Amino acid sequence: MRGWAAVASSVFVLASCDDGQSPITGLGEPIVVQGGQFISGDLPGSPPTSGGNTRTTADGGLEPLSVLSALTVSQIVVPGMLGKSIHGDVSGDTQAVGIRFPDMGSGYWVVPAGAPDTQTPGALGYSFSAGFNADDPPGNHTLRLVAIGPTGNAGTQFGIPVCLESSIPDNGHACNPSIAPPAAVFTLTWDTNFDLDMHVVGPAGAVYDTKMRVPEPLEAGVTKIPPDEPFIDRDSMQNCVPDGLRQEDLVFPDTPPEGNYFLFVDPFSACGQNAVHFTFTVYQSVGKCPSCNLQVTAKQSGELLASQATGGTSPPTFVLKLPVQ
Repeated sequence: MRGWAAVASSVFVLASCDDGQSPITGLGEPIVVQGGQFISGDLPGSPPTSGGNTRTTADGGLEPLSVLSALTVSQIVVPGMLGKSIHGDVSGDTQAVGIRFPDMGSGYWVVPAGAPDTQTPGALGYSFSAGFNADDPPGNHTLRLVAIGPTGNAGTQFGIPVCLESSIPDNGHACNPSIAPPAAVFTLTWDTNFDLDMHVVGPAGAVYDTKMRVPEPLEAGVTKIPPDEPFIDRDSMQNCVPDGLRQEDLVFPDTPPEGNYFLFVDPFSACGQNAVHFTFTVYQSVGKCPSCNLQVTAKQSGELLASQATGGTSPPTFVLKLPVQ
């Protein structure tokens, strides 16, 4: 830990010598690393080589100051998500690991290297948990990591491909434009940790709400929503547990049936907040892929007070009537 403190201190001193900048916390950055130190400026070390992420020498040894691996459950990231875990190995001369998106943000994060990895001789483990900004631009990006030594010197950067999905469900269209987005998406977003629930009543009395994410119960034995069935993707802020999203989406894989749709919001629980501002937005797919995209066709905002929280015992609040033809 003394070595880690020395690295963090030396890097911070270098950063603080910039043009009189104020201390930086990393708030608002495209990635936030829990327990990490944020440093303004470019990620140290040299860019990844054309040979990829191989970090062994010809005789089978480890290159100095090298990130050997970076593992995560999925390379897909939803902007606004919290708690994405990344772990791996670094060479034994590493004191800390730097982390940054090179194409966005104003600096990088530093976390300490961990204990020796008994499965890889000469290597140390590392791990960190990251959250992502809800405003991160969707598409394909590369997250770079670099091993940093005791004096602040750094090795060759290690690249991890990351797909930043659109904050609006788009079937992965942002990372693969040949994939068509859903035909329509109704999206409810809000600005504070208040438990809101989406309710939509469609033609012929079809009801969609957060507590029953499809208009009718699934048949016995069916656990997955059919691919052509409209559905609500999540119950955000359920039981007042923050998820970093504060968003619920009703997704129509195919063109919604024609008729009138009535959009409601249920202030289920105030979660200790005094009020909440919300926006209901409707998106519809236009154009021919790969030039297709989701465009806004309707939007309505409003405010609800803590005194209006229903606990699910009163009718939801009407927001918008939407004709679909």
